Amino acid sequence: MRRFLLVGCILAGTSCSRSFSHPGGLSWNEASRTFAWPGGEVNMPRGFTHHGDAGDTIEGHFSSTDGKVVIRYDIGWNAGAYASAKAGPSFNERLIDGTRVWTARRMLPDGRGGTTTEVAVTFPDAGCANFFLDSSRSEDAELIAHIAESYRSRLRKTSGTGSPCQGVRADDAKK
Repeated sequence: MRRFLLVGCILAGTSCSRSFSHPGGLSWNEASRTFAWPGGEVNMPRGFTHHGDAGDTIEGHFSSTDGKVVIRYDIGWNAGAYASAKAGPSFNERLIDGTRVWTARRMLPDGRGGTTTEVAVTFPDAGCANFFLDSSRSEDAELIAHIAESYRSRLRKTSGTGSPCQGVRADDAKK
C-alpha cells in the first residue's frame, strides 16, 4: 500500500510532504515558511502557499489563503531588477549580510479610476531574486517589507560593486 501511495505521488508530480525542492536549487518549507534559492532565503508571511510557474527564469508565486494577495517571484540573471530607482519615486538600498537589498514602491493607475501600489524587493547580489506584488491596498506593501527584513544570504560576503543581475550596479539603480 505504501508503495502505491509513493508511486501515485511521483506520477502526479506532487510531493506528499509540506515542502518541495526544485531542480534549480529552490526549496519551500511550509512549516517554517522559509523559501530558499542558491543565493539566499526569506521567510514568507503566515498563511501563504507556494505555486511554481513556468518561465525563462525561475518564476512562481505565493498566494494568501483567500487568494486576494499574490506575491510573485522571478529569480535569475534574465529577471532583471524589479526594484530600482528607475522604477519609481520610492527607492531604498541597504546591506544585509554584506549583500544589497533594494526596495521600491510606486503608484500606478488601475484602469478603473483608482490606483494600484506596485511594491518590489530585489536581491541583486543573490542571484537576481525579485519578490513583488500589485495591490489596491497600500498596507499590503508591508508584506514585501517583511520579506526584505527576513533575508539571509547564502553567499560569501561581497564588495557590492557588481551584480549577477544583468550587470546592474548600485550607481545604475540610483539614476
